[in-house]
Amino acid sequence: MANSNLSLIGSEWFGIPIATLALAEVYILMFGQTGYSPYNIVGEIFTFLGISIFLVVLVLWIARAITYRDGTFSHWNSLTRLSFIAIIPIVGFVSNAQLIYFFGISSTGAELSLLNYVVDYAIALLLGVLLGFRLYTKKIEPREMNYAIVIPPLAIGTSIFLGPDLIQYYGGSVARSIYFLTIFGLGIFFMLYIFIGSLALAGHVANKNHQTLPTTMLPVGIASLTVINILALVSLNGLHIFYISSSTAGILSLFLWGFEVWNFLVVGIIILSHPSKGSMSVWAYGFPLGLFSISTLKIMALTGESDLLWLFGFIALALNIIWIYAWYNTVNFLTNKDMMIDRMWQEKVGE
Repeated sequence: MANSNLSLIGSEWFGIPIATLALAEVYILMFGQTGYSPYNIVGEIFTFLGISIFLVVLVLWIARAITYRDGTFSHWNSLTRLSFIAIIPIVGFVSNAQLIYFFGISSTGAELSLLNYVVDYAIALLLGVLLGFRLYTKKIEPREMNYAIVIPPLAIGTSIFLGPDLIQYYGGSVARSIYFLTIFGLGIFFMLYIFIGSLALAGHVANKNHQTLPTTMLPVGIASLTVINILALVSLNGLHIFYISSSTAGILSLFLWGFEVWNFLVVGIIILSHPSKGSMSVWAYGFPLGLFSISTLKIMALTGESDLLWLFGFIALALNIIWIYAWYNTVNFLTNKDMMIDRMWQEKVGE
């Protein structure tokens, strides 16, 4: 890639692989609902595609940081770019869980997965702390107050994708530690979402920045992830550390899922009435939709409302369309210089 394009590779580009992995998860879920094996094959293809894209973006991102001396500062000085770095551990948790789903787990694989879990959890926690530090100490531009800043708290909660596999494999003290970290992370990301999400909402309402509108899908992801964590904790009652009743978990989950539906409808109208053109921000729709699809199926299983399968199908269709449209926007962004105007998502460096 030419240096002029290399300078554009910021942490927001990690939205591409995580949206691709979200699409893979949707096809895995479709296979689980229908037993139609081509869905599983497509899911596996998207898993490897997502991992491949992540590795390419990671290499280019590091190369950009080395090539342009102030590239690191641009991420430290931008709440948005600092927040998007937290997609790295999210990719680690999700891709590792999907690989275990497709290939199982061996003794060596378990050791590598446990290492990956610890490292990704530490990175997510560190980025959450750094975000808090910057919120308190940085002079914040109004355009930085968008829902991208909830990604670091969300990253901690995504450990739930990998944790249960490791708990089942190891048991004992490792299982107890992961259980502890799951509850610990749930408290961090949910409480931070309440406070930091309020700042983001105020920023969106006050500034009406069109380019950050796709990040308004992220609250759907936060609520969905909370549902996934709560219901997962019920399934881990067998560890006999704490006991969470299924009825209490069900009420809380349905409560949160109702908010997901409301936010999804609002953002759906935004997508249709204010489409993003030539912006990398469109990728922000992907992962929250993937989480929403998971929580919808969990609520369907919890309540026995089989009609929710139609909603799941609609979410899956929407994610496929948005994934294709996001690639169209990415190509436009790279080829049409008139569209390279959003300083929040892309900023010139090294000049």
